[in-house]
Formats: sequence, C-alpha cells, structure tokens
Amino acid sequence: GGPFSDKLATKEPHYQLPMCYYMQPPALKTGHLSKFQLETLFYIFYALPKDVLQAYSAQELYTREWRYHVESKLWFKRATANSTSETTGSGNGGTNNNSSSSSSPAGAPGQFIYFDINTWERRMYGNVNTNIAGGFLPEEDVRVKFPSS
Repeated sequence: GGPFSDKLATKEPHYQLPMCYYMQPPALKTGHLSKFQLETLFYIFYALPKDVLQAYSAQELYTREWRYHVESKLWFKRATANSTSETTGSGNGGTNNNSSSSSSPAGAPGQFIYFDINTWERRMYGNVNTNIAGGFLPEEDVRVKFPSS
C-alpha cells in the first residue's frame, strides 16, 4: 500500500540481495602495505588513530626512511637529489625563517623534506638551521610489538 491506500503496507519490502552483498571483503594483510603509495600510507596513519593499521603504516614509513617528529607531528625524510625533484614548492615548515636555503645544495646534510598534511604533498623544509633530527621518534618505538603470551 502507498500513502493513499487503505491497505496496510508490509513491514519489509520484498527484494532479494545478490550473493555478492553477503561476501566478506578480503582482510588487509600487513604485507600489502609495502605495495601502497606513500600518500596512502600517510592517509592510513592520520585517518586511523589508535588503530593497529596506524602502527603498521608508521612502521612501513620508517622502512622507507621517513621519520616522525614528535613535537611537530609531521613526517620528515632526509633530502636527496632525487627527493627534491619529487617535492612541490618550498614550504618553510611552518616557520617564518626567510634565510636563503640556496646556500646549501639540494640533498645537503641537514636538509629535509616533510609531508604537508594540509596540502597533502611533499615539501622542502625551509628551516635548515633547526636541529630537526633531534625530535624524531626512535625506530624502536615505532616497531609493532606483540604481547608475549
């Protein structure tokens, strides 16, 4: 029955779901993370706080030589000649330091790229005078540990 019908509507409309709706999606195996793009790993890390996949994505990022900075809550990687061509723009890492970074060549010791979570891209970290490496989370703290039984 419709809205103008005197007949009572059945409680549940009659339909049949295709069998594919009842199938469970395959479980995501942690081994798959090594095949994911960098942006996907960052998405998993930031979108799934306190989830085991956040820990596994952080572990994979460390394997790819990215380091998590505890205070700034950003991911950094030491700049190389190849990585500077992959970055977009020359962000200043949230600082107003206008010192010229042209004094040190791309990939020089102390130069880092970081993943900008606001623009979702890799950028050069402009504040070269800061000892950014001192704030990185140690790799031992990133490794997923299983409870001993």
